Amino acid sequence: MINQIPQYEFTQRVKTLQEKMIQEKLDIIITFGDEAEPQYVRYFSDYWPSFESAGVFIPKTGEPSLLIGPESYTFSKAWSKIPRILKLKEYRESSEPEYPGVPLTTFTDLFNEVIDTSSFRRIGIVGYPLMPTPVYEAITKTAQDFRCEVVRAEKLIIGMKQIKSETEIEIMHNAYNISQKSFANVLKKIQPGMSEIEVVAESEYFIRKFGAENEAYPMWCISGENTTHAIARPTHKKIQKGEMIQIQVGARLGGYASSIGRPVVFGPAPQEVLDLMKIGLEARNLIVSNLKAGIEARKIDTLYREFLKKNDALECMIYGPCHG
Repeated sequence: MINQIPQYEFTQRVKTLQEKMIQEKLDIIITFGDEAEPQYVRYFSDYWPSFESAGVFIPKTGEPSLLIGPESYTFSKAWSKIPRILKLKEYRESSEPEYPGVPLTTFTDLFNEVIDTSSFRRIGIVGYPLMPTPVYEAITKTAQDFRCEVVRAEKLIIGMKQIKSETEIEIMHNAYNISQKSFANVLKKIQPGMSEIEVVAESEYFIRKFGAENEAYPMWCISGENTTHAIARPTHKKIQKGEMIQIQVGARLGGYASSIGRPVVFGPAPQEVLDLMKIGLEARNLIVSNLKAGIEARKIDTLYREFLKKNDALECMIYGPCHG
């Protein structure tokens, strides 16, 4: 089972971005990622931060650098597909320890390597909504010192990520298969009287048993009144017969996340619950039958809303129909 992206794809991603940077007149792109949302770092380096945060420094020509906190060197070296790894104080953990005697790189050091009289003097940042103030301020202050403009550049990378390689697609399939297999095994284990947390414990066990590197997101089982939440966490509530139960299972593999969510009822189910489950299934089938390359996401959303409205269920919608 393929579970990681090969080195040459990471190398090509950097080269592709550098071509786009020249077109957009960008001298440098600096990405940001952390343990919760590592995507803009892992896409170029395969590094998934833990505890500290990280970034990737990509000049318009030449080799990229992985930017890490002072405590993550040996950990990042074991993961990173980018050979050059630099420790910066700005990526330290949130208690902000000092590191006397530890050699640290600065953004000034990095800008000095790139900015010269022929530069565009434009710096792109990627991951702005995630970026903490110390990192952002260090970048913008350094850019100001070098008389550079700072702009957001997420769209360049989002456009790249929308086109998947054969390896990416295979890993995504493998991640889904792990989730599907895990979900089937969870259904065999759960029973009335278990807590929502106990059900999630089974989910966590099976995704790892079948090869996931981690959960795709904090998984949940919610039941009864808790099913009114669009985003949730499991509680100590015991699941009961006849009530709606929602189970979410997701495996992460090679950085790619899969997700399966299904309603479950230990029968007999009230007619209202059965009716809502039927509407949900029919809405799902409508969406799948209309998904195709080139269709605007808003059209799918409109189909979904109109179907729910027609079935007097629009007020039950607490989340959009799909995303990717």
